[in-house]
Amino acid sequence: MKRLIIPVLMLLAGACTNYIDYDFSQVKPELMVLGWLDASTTSQTVSVSLSEGGLVKLVEEATVTCYVNGEPVAVVSATPEEEKNVDDDHSFFSSGDQNYYRQLPVSFSATFKPGDKVQLTFEANHGTYRASSPELTVPGAVEITKLDTARVTVTHLDYSDRYLQIRADVPDRKDEDNWYCITLHNVTDGTFSYKDGRPDLFASTKSILYIRDLDDPILLDGNMGQSEDLNLFDFSGNGEFACFSDQLFRDGTAHLKMNSFSSWSDEGANFYGLRRDLYKNYGYDAFNEELDKCRAEHRLEVHLSHCSQDAYYYLRSLRTISSEGYDPRIVEPVTVPSNIIDGIGYVDIVNTTVARIELPAEEEHYPIEDFYF
Repeated sequence: MKRLIIPVLMLLAGACTNYIDYDFSQVKPELMVLGWLDASTTSQTVSVSLSEGGLVKLVEEATVTCYVNGEPVAVVSATPEEEKNVDDDHSFFSSGDQNYYRQLPVSFSATFKPGDKVQLTFEANHGTYRASSPELTVPGAVEITKLDTARVTVTHLDYSDRYLQIRADVPDRKDEDNWYCITLHNVTDGTFSYKDGRPDLFASTKSILYIRDLDDPILLDGNMGQSEDLNLFDFSGNGEFACFSDQLFRDGTAHLKMNSFSSWSDEGANFYGLRRDLYKNYGYDAFNEELDKCRAEHRLEVHLSHCSQDAYYYLRSLRTISSEGYDPRIVEPVTVPSNIIDGIGYVDIVNTTVARIELPAEEEHYPIEDFYF
């Protein structure tokens, strides 16, 4: 028996290696489109790029046509030269060849009402590449009936973490299946004044807060407290992609508790972000010894969006991939949905409600030693 087993094992060991070559040059180039339309505003933006040879390349030009109920309401073209001030949010990488790893944002104005049928078509590189979105149905509006905040300190063995805790009550839309996505924003608006009375300068900065826990109604109502129930081992993802369904509160009200990590040094107005925005808008000349102070108004914003079921699954996949606990070497592959016809990417439409918590204004006086941008 031993003489039989050993040769068989040697044969199996030699048969386990199978090399698969993948040639990106054989993959047909396709348009890549990403867009998140919103019925709560008339300003819409989609990003167009070209997937070619395993890279995401910047297109030479792009044209987007928006149809509402079968009628064209906007036809807009854009080129990279017209978008020289593209934000870094539209860049996959900020360094290297500027013709690579870039998306071209195309903005247009359109008004959507709940129930409208919306479809987008895309052309790039003078008609060489064409694609379209599916017909999308504009979802209905949603509401937030209660909003509150608290600061929570979580003590570990030899250190503590601080969290911003936000509670929101969300009544479900009756007699229908619903899917929602939610984000937390920290917004600071600043007014910079000069000592010599020159006109004020204005700047604004916004950052998305990363959140966990979307199903716990407990809130400490403004009191500092100790808590050990923050699901710290549930690395469920990125705050940009937080989403949930009404499966657990159908036709009722969701009581959502969202915990956002907050360092001890960034709980106030974001003066650093304001200085960066000031430099971006006015150039280096805005920074000199004649500046007197900056008065910063800041607030928290909860953006609650009613989305489609397909958008919900799309966000869930992004949330998983972007989570701290995701390791493609040890977990099952995650499929990111694509709904672009004759291309790749994802476009959908949501209806967003924004609830705001105004925070006390702060001032920063100059000169200060750490006035960097």
